[in-house]
Amino acid sequence: MGYFFGPHLATRDDVPLSDLVPAQAILRIIFGDLGLINGEGPILGTIPHWNRADWPMPDFVRRDPLGRGRPILVRYADDDPRRLVSEHRVDDDSGLLPDLLAGYGAVEIRLTKLLG
Repeated sequence: MGYFFGPHLATRDDVPLSDLVPAQAILRIIFGDLGLINGEGPILGTIPHWNRADWPMPDFVRRDPLGRGRPILVRYADDDPRRLVSEHRVDDDSGLLPDLLAGYGAVEIRLTKLLG
């Protein structure tokens, strides 16, 4: 699970890590870590005084592609995005993120478009 922020930076030298807060993320998504493992997505540092409780796992939604069924609210464990905690039907899914797993390349493409 990653929180991604803008704006686009010209270099990696001056990444403002101390000012990041979840509410300002331009993209929140569960993604594969192959790019990080392969060194293609650099890790730019750590957030000073980072507190897990301040960076919760957001709620997600699964929608019926045909629009016939009610949306399903999906919750994953805060400490493990692979562990499903609960899921139940809801009437209002506004503001919920789609429940999907993206490859790191798809995340890069989406960020490029968002930062346009």
